[in-house]
Amino acid sequence: MVTLFVKMQHLVDRIVSRSPSTNKEALARLNHYVWITFLMLPIAFMTSFYNFHIHNSALAVSLLLFGIYLIGSLFIIPSTHKVYQIYYIAVLFFSILFLYLVYHVDEDRSLILWLFTYPVGTIFLLGNRIGFFLSTALLACSIVLFIVIDHIDTIYSTPFQVRFVLAYLAVSFIASWIEYHRSRYEQESLQTQEALLKEQALLKKEINRRIVLEEELKYLAQTDTLTSLFNRRHFLSLAQQEIAKALRYEHSVCFAVLDIDFFKRINDTLGHPVGDIVVKTLARHLQDSVRQSDIVARIGGEEFAFLLLHVNEEQARTKMERLRQEISECIIEYGDNKTLSVTVSIGLAMLQPPYRTLDELYMKADQKLYEAKKAGRNCVC
Repeated sequence: MVTLFVKMQHLVDRIVSRSPSTNKEALARLNHYVWITFLMLPIAFMTSFYNFHIHNSALAVSLLLFGIYLIGSLFIIPSTHKVYQIYYIAVLFFSILFLYLVYHVDEDRSLILWLFTYPVGTIFLLGNRIGFFLSTALLACSIVLFIVIDHIDTIYSTPFQVRFVLAYLAVSFIASWIEYHRSRYEQESLQTQEALLKEQALLKKEINRRIVLEEELKYLAQTDTLTSLFNRRHFLSLAQQEIAKALRYEHSVCFAVLDIDFFKRINDTLGHPVGDIVVKTLARHLQDSVRQSDIVARIGGEEFAFLLLHVNEEQARTKMERLRQEISECIIEYGDNKTLSVTVSIGLAMLQPPYRTLDELYMKADQKLYEAKKAGRNCVC
């Protein structure tokens, strides 16, 4: 039974999904209508055949037409936005059929009991307000028929009619109350769901913002803002890691320190903005000159540092000598078509005994840089 119900729900969902309507409430009502259709079809056809058998042709034909309409309405759903019109036609069929059951008084007194399904179906399909109004309208019409049909008392006694009216009203009120609370609960659930989705979207946006902010903070914590190279702190952290790896796997590493010659003179004579241009231009050249595996950083005002991986001393010296030569030939533009050129001094230190730590390498490279300055600058020591 559960499996059958699940398969039926899949079929109902497929039919509802073909509707062009996008309103959630309208789609919910359409779901109700399709379910009612599937429930009513076997009842309509079986009672139609039964009434043909007992020669009640009028009721049999009415039930047959009603079943055909229900089937046809399922094919209309994909092509109409105004699905509520389908409901009203079905309810009109329903109403005429039930009034006929009241009007067609015969010895089968149970036919009138089918009227109790009317308020349940209409309220479930059209909502508590419209459904309750139509249910009471049908009841009013039934009462009128009770009054105007001759000798109805012989079939339905007055106490039975009173009990029927009261029971019908009770069913209508109960169905309307249940539908009201169901609709209210569904609306509150949709509002809650929309609020949760909105909150989820805001949370996702905030998470993305924080991820971007974290990346920016990480970038700022690792990067020199003027040159976009690594800053001193991050460079020393990376250098420490690479030196540890080199010692473990016996790789060769070169630590180099580069300093711009007479940089203070540039700041004092041309101004600090020109000094910044020199530093940025030189940083771009350094970044383009090293391999992707090498590390370059700005560790001071005019001082840069390199960690060259997997090179011996001769290769490192050749590389730094070529870099020094390129910088000395570089023309730096500033101001209104003004240019200048600079030279650099470079000190090297290889990771080899007795220099085995970052501090020792740094001190050795700094010492070599001092020797390059003392030797007249624009050289590699």
